Amino acid sequence: MTQKSLPKVFIVGESGTTGLRLHDRLSGRKDIDLLSLPEDKKKDIDTIVSFAKEADIMFLCLPDDASREIVKATEGTGIRILDTSTAHRTKEDWVYGFPELSEQQKDAIAKADKVAVPGCHASGVISILYPLVKAGVLPINYPLHCFSLTGYSGGGKSMIKDYEENMREELKAPRQYGLSQKHKHLPEIMKVCKLCEEPIFSPIVADYVAGMQVTIGFHTHFLQLPCGLPGSVDIDDFHEIYKRCYKGSNIVKISDLTTDETNGLFLNANKDAGKDSLTIYIAGNDDRILVLASFDNLGKGASGAAIECMNIMLGFPAETGLVL
Repeated sequence: MTQKSLPKVFIVGESGTTGLRLHDRLSGRKDIDLLSLPEDKKKDIDTIVSFAKEADIMFLCLPDDASREIVKATEGTGIRILDTSTAHRTKEDWVYGFPELSEQQKDAIAKADKVAVPGCHASGVISILYPLVKAGVLPINYPLHCFSLTGYSGGGKSMIKDYEENMREELKAPRQYGLSQKHKHLPEIMKVCKLCEEPIFSPIVADYVAGMQVTIGFHTHFLQLPCGLPGSVDIDDFHEIYKRCYKGSNIVKISDLTTDETNGLFLNANKDAGKDSLTIYIAGNDDRILVLASFDNLGKGASGAAIECMNIMLGFPAETGLVL
């Protein structure tokens, strides 16, 4: 009997932070054949196209324009693409790579030839907002303020070098950015969550390597009950909505609802560094609820999410090769 060949996979841009994590996670796997572009041909279009003709899946870990160039150059090769850049996340002919949103989303990823891997900040925001919109509790014009704290590894090689080799006084304190309210992750948040009002978005980078914590607060008396039912939304309803939305997932987890503990808890933003999972915490009280998403900006926020989607596309269990 002829042994079935392993799926062939390669990474374009494997020297960046996302690419390096991808290579680290994939290099030890025995269920795929991880190909490597020749060192002196890593940016050569003709070489990339020749690999695309022979391989099954290609990861793109590149700036937006470079990703668009490679996608265009490899048209007609039959290669299935996972793009980790911002370039294609709102395109109608690309599937958004967040399988936990629904069974339909997971099925679409399984069948897709082109998957756009979510942004790190967007992953946290969407993981919080989407279940509430889906449940009919959160109005799509709710005035949202999303706060996101991240380690410096998400800023790429230049930022990592600044923090680890060229430390200056201003790097020793958390730094807020995206003050113009035009952050590149906002369009995908708007599209996936079907919002009609852009959230105020406050991303902050701080002096630690990895880990991300996204926090969104809700005044429950401004929320709505589905179908106009009388009553009010409380913290137990929130917990039930998230448990129902992410039921059965080994990657997105819902923390137990222990509001007494969380009111006195320090929840450090690097607690999930090195993992590929995401944990949602619900805190506060029936009037003012905080929902927090804790994960690694290079895990479920980038490389981990990309591998999860690859697994689904190849028919493997979603969590194969991930650190949970």
